[in-house]
Amino acid sequence: MAFILSNFLLGTAASSEVATNSAIGMIGSFLAAAALIVVPAASFLIWVSQKDALERSR
Repeated sequence: MAFILSNFLLGTAASSEVATNSAIGMIGSFLAAAALIVVPAASFLIWVSQKDALERSR
């Protein structure tokens, strides 16, 4: 059954388009995660680090 299904998917011209759209979606998800999670977290950690350095120098 899996062999028949894989032949059907590989035999259609839409499979490469589907794979391309899936890859673009995955890259978009990575970029969205970076924008929503990594950048704010890094900014916060840099801000806390700078604040701590200023407090220790007083």
